[in-house]
Amino acid sequence: MLRFGQHLIKPSVVFLRTELSFALVNRRPVLPGHVLVCPLRPVERFRDLRPEEVADLFRTAQRVGNVVEKHFCGTSLTFSIQDGPEAGQTVKHVHVHVLPRRAGDFSRNDDVYEELQRHDKDDSPDKWRTEEEMAAEAEILKKYFQEN
Repeated sequence: MLRFGQHLIKPSVVFLRTELSFALVNRRPVLPGHVLVCPLRPVERFRDLRPEEVADLFRTAQRVGNVVEKHFCGTSLTFSIQDGPEAGQTVKHVHVHVLPRRAGDFSRNDDVYEELQRHDKDDSPDKWRTEEEMAAEAEILKKYFQEN
């Protein structure tokens, strides 16, 4: 099991692991294909990452972005890091939100950021996807990385 802040992450929801990072499906995605990329080392703030962790985190986010944009028929991507509580961070572990975007997915483009903040504050288990749904999505996304 991997640690994501205060959460233990089941291997079934992880679809990519590198030397220093991992990517997992989101239990409550803002948009279809909204996934997370995290450093393996549980670090609370971005400033506390070592240079090699920053490099691997962003290389991994780039690879993951390419895959989710393609798979979920996006035309653009939003990458977001909420670094600290005033920035909306609720899990005390650096993570990059990767969201495939399409024209019209929000009436105002920047509403995605408000939705990310709302999404993290109202995190009741009855709104989560099932473990089976998340594992199925992770299995599909894993295949893109096995081909490379």
